[in-house]
Formats: sequence, C-alpha cells, structure tokens
Amino acid sequence: MIKTVIIGVDAATWRMITPLIERGELLNIRELMNKGSYGALRSTIPPTTPLAWTSIATGVNPGKHGIYDFVAQDRRTYRVTPIDYSYLTRPAIWDIFNAYGQRVGVVNFPMAFPPPKVESFFISGLAPEYEDYAYPPQLNQYLRSQRYRIYPRFGPRGGAKQYFNEVRSLMNSQCDVTVDLMKHWNWEIFIVVFQGLDWVQHYFWNIDVDGKNAVETFYCYIDDAIGRLLLEAHDDWNIFILSDHGFREIKAEIHLNNLLEKWGYLKRTKASDKLAQKIRGYVVRTGWKLRAKMPLLLKQWVERHIPEEVRSNLRMLQKEQLRLHQMIDWDQTRAFSFGYMGRIYIHTKGKYPQGTVGTDEYEKLREEIIAQLRSLRDPETGDPVVGEVFRKEEIYIGDQLENAPDIIFTPSDFAYAVYGDFGDAWFCHLRDRVADHDMEGILIMKGKDISRGVNLNAEVVDIAPTLLYLHGLPVLEDMDGRVLQEAFTKELTKKREVKTIKEVPIRSSEERLGEKAQEEIEKRLRELGYL
Repeated sequence: MIKTVIIGVDAATWRMITPLIERGELLNIRELMNKGSYGALRSTIPPTTPLAWTSIATGVNPGKHGIYDFVAQDRRTYRVTPIDYSYLTRPAIWDIFNAYGQRVGVVNFPMAFPPPKVESFFISGLAPEYEDYAYPPQLNQYLRSQRYRIYPRFGPRGGAKQYFNEVRSLMNSQCDVTVDLMKHWNWEIFIVVFQGLDWVQHYFWNIDVDGKNAVETFYCYIDDAIGRLLLEAHDDWNIFILSDHGFREIKAEIHLNNLLEKWGYLKRTKASDKLAQKIRGYVVRTGWKLRAKMPLLLKQWVERHIPEEVRSNLRMLQKEQLRLHQMIDWDQTRAFSFGYMGRIYIHTKGKYPQGTVGTDEYEKLREEIIAQLRSLRDPETGDPVVGEVFRKEEIYIGDQLENAPDIIFTPSDFAYAVYGDFGDAWFCHLRDRVADHDMEGILIMKGKDISRGVNLNAEVVDIAPTLLYLHGLPVLEDMDGRVLQEAFTKELTKKREVKTIKEVPIRSSEERLGEKAQEEIEKRLRELGYL
C-alpha cells in the first residue's frame, strides 16, 4: 500500500530557505531536495491561508470551493463572522481517499472546523480550543492529556523573546502529537500543517532574538521538526513539503475602508465618527502616534511599561468598538471592504437589502474604482501601491462566484499589508507586522516513484490531483489543477493513466459555529493579526 506524508509549512519561502541551505543549514530539507524534485508553488489570488489551504485540499479555485477569507458576511444583516467547514462546497482529498477505502490522518488543517468525520482521524486547525475539535471523539481526550494547543497563549506584545519561544513550544507540542499519531494510527495519507512560521515571520522579519535572526532560527526549528517526522518514515514512503504562500518584508499598511471613504464611495455612521474622534483624541494626548514609527522591540518595551491608568482607558475604548456593520452607513455606501488583503465589494441592489448600486451602474462603478486603484500612489515615495487588479470573473470560475469580492487586487511587489477595515488613515506606518504574504510558496516531492532533479512549477490546485494520481485514485472532473506528471518516474507514468470521476460524497458538516465559538475564533484571529 502506498503511503504519503504531506508536511505543510505555512508561509515557507525559498527567499529564506535557499540562502540558509547555501550556508549549510536545513540539512533535512536539503536531503529531500537532493533526493527528489522541488520548485515554486503558486498561491491563490490573494495569497492567504483560507483560500490557499482549501485549494490545496480540493484542487479547485475559490469560485468552486466557496472560501474567500477567514470571515464571511451575512448579506441580510451585514454582519461579518468567522467561517466554518460548512462553507466548503467541494469534496476534499480526504473525502476521495475515504470513498475508495483509503484512510487519512490530518493534524491542524486550517479552516476545517467542525472536523469532518473521516477514517482514520482529523484534528482541526484555527478552531475554538474549548470545544472538541478532533474526530473521532475519543481523540479529544488524548489531545487534552498531551496538552495539545492550536494557538499561542499570548501575542507578540508580551515581548519578542517570550512570543518567539511560545510559538516554538507550540510547534514542538504539535510535532510530538504528530509523531505519536503517525506511529499508532492506520493511514495511507498523513497531513500535518505547522502554522508557527507564518506568525514568526509576520512580526520578526529581520529582527534578532537572543542575538540571532529570529526567522532564520525558526526555519532551523522547522527543519528539526521535519527531521523528527522523517525518522518515522519508511524508505518507500512519499514525502511532500509544501507551503500555501510565500513571504516578504513590507513597508506600510493600507486600510481600504478609509480609502473608499476618501474617494466618496463609503459613508460612516455618526456613531462610528464619534468613536473614531474619541479614540484619536485619546491616542494623540498620550503620544500614541509615535508608536507607529518605533521599531518593534521598542514598541513592545513601551507597551510593557505603559501606566495601568492608560491601559485601563484603552480597554474601555476597546469595549466601545463598533463592528463593521455598525460603522458603515449602508444607505450612503456604494462600495466597501472587509477581511484580509485586497478585496472590494460593490453594494448592489437586490444582492444587499440596502443596496445602492443598480445593475446598470455596476460595471461603470467597478471600472471607476479599478482606475482609482491603478493610479494610487504611496504618499511618501510616489511609488504605485497597487500591483495587479482583477474583476472577480477574471480569476475565479464556478458556482460560488456570486460570493466573491467584485474587485480583487494585490499590492505592488507585495510591499504593503492591505486590510479591509478602518485605520487612523488609509495609509499608515506599520503597527506590529513587518512582513506579509506573497504568491510564491514552496513544493518538495520525494519518493520511489518521484523523479530526481525536476524543476517543479506548480499551483496550489495541482496538489490534490497529483496526490490522487500517485495513489492510483481518480481525479474529480471539475478539479482545476493538473497532475504533475513531470515529477514522476517514467515507470509510473507508463503504467498509470489519469482516471476521472464525476463526484464523491462530501463530509462537510451542516453545523454552523455558535455565537460563543464565533467570538473565540474572532478573538484568536485578531490576536494573530488577521482581523
């Protein structure tokens, strides 16, 4: 029986891996590269965790699988809440493997809660920790006994060294559980996703901890974890190492709702204006604007030494914070944004209860906003802020296209973080994050049926059909990805055809997150910097 281990390293980039290998580091990753094939893995547009990992699992683009962000909007109420597994509209690879009698083991897969009822087991990632997030149910007791965790216990504001060590500790505990499950459960395909590197890179790019570059050090920890998993692997197992997107340094933040307000497409409520003025006034009085220009380590030192009276007042203001649907005057708004990275929604009549844009106005308004984006300049350098701009139908296809943002764009050279929120202004100096995602992830494949030395050039949607082909299973007809046949030996491709099948049952749950679970996940996403 063929066995394959997929090790997902969220946000791993050749930009860091290549120079480290050239310096003699990352021996386990280097060995896999030498014995197999490797190359770039192009992410989704935009390159974010929910879209990319779901496309990896399903082999289809967001226009088919239906996941566009960490959050989704209820158009009836305008409320924005975290998504759950019930939003998934296409089968994942674990559905297809199980349909053909092959067992899967999954650890910490993002955007998959409640856990699907697979054979053998599934541990959800980005799930509420106080609930059962694993299947079968008895696995939850085991995870509690091992003190397994999904999230860090505190954020980076607790101090660079403390947060760095906390994320490392979290990754090690997840690795311990992964090794144990690999040994003692039956499976044909095993998937684990480590997300700690993504968090470390966001906050510590080009920053030292204990006199060493924090990100480089964490790549070495990741390599050690991969080495531990390889010790459990047999020589005839297939090993995949992959990431959902890449990473690079950024220089500023863009807050889209401020920008749309500046251009006259969005109007805030009076309550939102009053709260914004109150917060800005307090921030100015305490000198908080200086914080935006401070190095990260200095920010963290200042925050640890802020008087308790100041902290108390800030907490009071935070309690007054309005949610997006309360901040926007919908009757006066023609376009808006929410979530992470560059997405803009047109407030169309019929689609939204208070829609203001008729079907005859839609395309003209969309083109107008696109032109504004393309002409947008960095106010400090004069450089373009926006890279590529897309209409949704240009990059997504499928029956879930209606839920896609009407306009999607990437920042120029991925040098800016883009948030669908309100900031102090549309253009801001960096608050906490100093690096963000880009399009190029990594892919390494090694195994007895995998060729050596092939320069891979793949997309995230190619992973699912390639895994199915490797295991002799059919590929779903509507998958957008292709089988990476160039990565396999001639002996395999000569005897194996690409078979297709129309459909298999999907194991997603109809159960939606309760309000408490939504609040917990929203809180975690805010702590991680995604909201």
